[in-house]
Amino acid sequence: MSNDPEPPVSINVPLAALINLGLEHWRLAGAIGPSPTAPARHALRRIGDFLSLCELDVRVLDGHAFDPGLAACVIDTVDDPALAADVVVIDETLSPMVLWRGRVVKAADVVTRQGTLTR
Repeated sequence: MSNDPEPPVSINVPLAALINLGLEHWRLAGAIGPSPTAPARHALRRIGDFLSLCELDVRVLDGHAFDPGLAACVIDTVDDPALAADVVVIDETLSPMVLWRGRVVKAADVVTRQGTLTR
């Protein structure tokens, strides 16, 4: 018999650790690509389920219209002559937005496309 105490039913995990796990989950999903193996899909789904249980949501902003009030830091902007001059869209998410219980806890880093075509 061991004198070790029983493991606790739950533990406190710092929010920063959950945010990092969410970011790594996003990176891993991107690195694995669109056709992961069954074990990789299973692992990604289990990690995603855990993050959801912790009320953490990781959002990619690709394709969304850019709004200055959006919790996103623009790292670079590319001119796009196919867009009207007043249009700015998020072209690529470099690091996703992370929300906990619906509240932004980490802003996204993005690349935007802005229009140059005057109509």
